[in-house]
Amino acid sequence: MLLSPAATFQSTVTLGAEPGAVAGLLEMAQRAAAEDRGTLIVVTQSIEFGPSIAAGDRLEVRSWVDRATRTLLFVQAELARPDGGPVVATGSGVYRIAS
Repeated sequence: MLLSPAATFQSTVTLGAEPGAVAGLLEMAQRAAAEDRGTLIVVTQSIEFGPSIAAGDRLEVRSWVDRATRTLLFVQAELARPDGGPVVATGSGVYRIAS
């Protein structure tokens, strides 16, 4: 049985100064798109960076479940400038549904 994909998650965030802030935002958004599908364990995580960004930048984050099976979720996320500017980072992740 296949699980249906979740609705798109979207929010505006301010980029933190700590290393890994982009990765953390992308993973948080991916998990939000997964909604309440149980405990998720990261299998793979990939990030592609675009134009440079700095701490304090306001960004829009959007994520969605690309594909879902009974045991795996394939999730995408992107960070973009809120004024319709370029996408500054994208992330894709595969999560195992543990429960």
